[in-house]
Amino acid sequence: MADSPYAYYGTIDPEYEALLATMPPPPGAPDDPATSREPMNREFSKAIHESFKDRMPDPSTYTIADHSVPLDNGTVQILVRTITPTAADGRTFPLLYYIHGGGFIVGTIEINQPLATTVAVDLQIAVALVEYRLAPEHPHPIPLMDCVEALKWTLNNASSFRVDISKGYVIAGDSAGASLTASAVHLIRDDPFFHAKQPSGQILHIPCLLDPRAYPEEYKPVLRSLDMTKNMPTAGLGKKFIHDMYEKYLKNSPEDPTASPLLFPSHANLPPVVLQVCGLDLFRDEGILYEKLLKEAGVKTRLHVYQGVPHGFYFVYHQLAVGKKFEKDYKDGLLWLLGGAQS
Repeated sequence: MADSPYAYYGTIDPEYEALLATMPPPPGAPDDPATSREPMNREFSKAIHESFKDRMPDPSTYTIADHSVPLDNGTVQILVRTITPTAADGRTFPLLYYIHGGGFIVGTIEINQPLATTVAVDLQIAVALVEYRLAPEHPHPIPLMDCVEALKWTLNNASSFRVDISKGYVIAGDSAGASLTASAVHLIRDDPFFHAKQPSGQILHIPCLLDPRAYPEEYKPVLRSLDMTKNMPTAGLGKKFIHDMYEKYLKNSPEDPTASPLLFPSHANLPPVVLQVCGLDLFRDEGILYEKLLKEAGVKTRLHVYQGVPHGFYFVYHQLAVGKKFEKDYKDGLLWLLGGAQS
């Protein structure tokens, strides 16, 4: 099998490689992540909060509130957590609506809260984190529709956490959350509710965009990173895990574009996008291809590829030079989108 045309991005980052040499091997993914969800979420969240503890903003500079959002005619409640900068003058803010990752089967807003808090305070942007329901108990399309319906609730109630939608809002997510973001913006584009409330942009961190069972023949020559093995320093996200997560999330119909958003028949009229892709990520080639397809459809794009680091590295290795660049590109991209994606 030929190498990916983007294989050069897999050359390991020297600073990251040196750090790995001082650490124990990472744990592999469990055979059934859903049954290990709570301890996985707890341990990962603990590690991330620990890594951010010395750089968290002063608690007086922001307010956190939890909101119970009714879905399915009030028979289901999910959590939306908002982080609002402190402003004595009653000032209002634009919004970042964030969808967490975790392969559709694990993950929690607790993992994203530290970085989201720094973004809220540093950029003076309100943030909403959505705790959607997870597969396999709640397979596709439930997680996607949770995110869309919770966004409607958030926009309808924006003034209660000092958000002014006229200042713009951006939808973002990482990994599976980026997949849900990419699918959601297609649905939002065509939903009458959003006709006067279109997002300013979207940010896709380390996105997974296509069930491997549905790779189109025309794209297989450039979708090679799923078989990448050289320099892979982490066992937490392997090919088996990816196949398992899609089987648990989708069960059937891998070609459904609402679960494999790269396959939507049209990407026209989507909001501008910032994509952040890791060079040692098995999803790398999907992200690079997707940016190309969006650009061809007339969507404004910014693509950043971080050579030699794996999926999700920045959660706990943000002190590395490449981690600092990732965060700067994220914040700069967010301001670019809220500023109208000019230039």
